[in-house]
Amino acid sequence: MDEQARGLLDAAGSVLGELDLEIVIDRLLASARELTGARYAALGVLDCTRTELERFITVGIDEHARAEIGALPRGRGVLGELILDPVPLRLAEVGQHPHSYGFPVGHPPMHSFLGVPIVIGGVPFGSLYLTEKAGGGQFTDADEESVTTLARFAGVAIDHARRYTGAAARGEELARSVAAL
Repeated sequence: MDEQARGLLDAAGSVLGELDLEIVIDRLLASARELTGARYAALGVLDCTRTELERFITVGIDEHARAEIGALPRGRGVLGELILDPVPLRLAEVGQHPHSYGFPVGHPPMHSFLGVPIVIGGVPFGSLYLTEKAGGGQFTDADEESVTTLARFAGVAIDHARRYTGAAARGEELARSVAAL
């Protein structure tokens, strides 16, 4: 088994083995960075209308840079491409894409880009975004394949975590109702 496949299996086990949604997301982002050599990773979560992002979780950008950037993205420009057409998108130079808006003041430079949708039960949940491949190179076919597979595992893990969290909340509510009676 090659190193890429072993890394993917380790990442899948890490992501699938957790029921806390925030931990699943953290492990997903860390695994995606490690698998691809990306400097930055982010997960954009779609709102209920599936037309823009309601959450944008990042790894690799420090708090000072995050504060300078300002408002988090809502899913326009290149990020919006994965909302409109949820298929993998790989770019050598993100700024040269026809829908690129550029970056806000204070945003670190980003060139290479790989975006992959996360789908749960046939419905888009959000997208995994990776930028700045190590060494200034481009993301490869193997990177895209690995991250696409990881996104499938993530869809299952996120679905399980949401169901578990919902069931636990309903159980607590039921316990409070019974205690009140």
